[in-house]
Amino acid sequence: MNLALVTAYDATLATAAPIPGLRSLGWSDLPPDGLTNQDLTRITHAIAAGRAASTRRTYAWQWGRFERWCAGRGITAMPASPVTVCAYLADFAAQGVAAATIECACAAIAAAHQTEGEVNPIAEQSVKAVRRGLRRTLGTAPRRQSRPLSTDDIRRMLASIDRATARGTRDAALILLGFASALRRSELAGLELADIEPKPEGLLIRVRRSKTDPEGRGQLVGVAHGRHAETDPVTALDAWLAHRGTGPGQLFTGFHHDRIGSRPFTGSGLARMLKDRAAAAGIPSERVSGHSLRAGHATAAALAGVGLERIAAQTRHSRISTLVEHYIRPLEAMKVTSSRDLGL
Repeated sequence: MNLALVTAYDATLATAAPIPGLRSLGWSDLPPDGLTNQDLTRITHAIAAGRAASTRRTYAWQWGRFERWCAGRGITAMPASPVTVCAYLADFAAQGVAAATIECACAAIAAAHQTEGEVNPIAEQSVKAVRRGLRRTLGTAPRRQSRPLSTDDIRRMLASIDRATARGTRDAALILLGFASALRRSELAGLELADIEPKPEGLLIRVRRSKTDPEGRGQLVGVAHGRHAETDPVTALDAWLAHRGTGPGQLFTGFHHDRIGSRPFTGSGLARMLKDRAAAAGIPSERVSGHSLRAGHATAAALAGVGLERIAAQTRHSRISTLVEHYIRPLEAMKVTSSRDLGL
């Protein structure tokens, strides 16, 4: 037995996100004869790993909010009655949250009750009716989607960056690699050097885990050389590596007082950087987000006449209908609108 691996595994368990109990499986929280508390801890962590860490954190936050709301009114949160949940959802909606936030709260409450082996109040007809009504009410609010960055936007942003500096070199590499690869912001920020494989035609990127690959089988994404040196993602990445070095670890890191740091770059850091770089280039940045590079790739490819299958293969959308709804249909609406012919 590799004791070092066992020790490292147990250390990972000790620092993991909050986990569910065993009552949802009909088991006691006390270990049966022959098993230890550590055995049960490993089982519960294995169960918890069925959800992404980000999902567990979101559920924990949503459940904590529900518990505090109940405590403030002297109501029992666990188990919660259907009428309690209905009142909570209506109160939450009155604060102007999105329908998706309401649905997330419902999922968190359901998960907490499942964990404790209690009856799920979210499944009750009264709660379902309230959810339907709130979806119809909140669904009328305008959706503010991320602004897709165009190829011209990318050029303008790059032109405003001082690429002689390490920070400028990193940002240029992030922008170009993100735009060319169509990676999700968390995937881009989480890349390690070992995930990049140089090829004569460009780069091969291994995405170790993603939204559409939660079990971590791995997905491959290709990035071709650019036609122009100043917008070639491969050249930009090489320039960043000249500053970063070729040691293992996180591909993109943060900075500490204008010096390359060791802390990993994050998805939220990427979003802030894109907003700042867009504003510096004179591009309206209100709707620029960490998703703008991925959305920009899909939009620019569609405008260039690339087929849906190729775009979906690059973006790794499991459903082409999602690609069409979010990126293609808005473009088609502007192409076919008869308002051009009204003589206005």
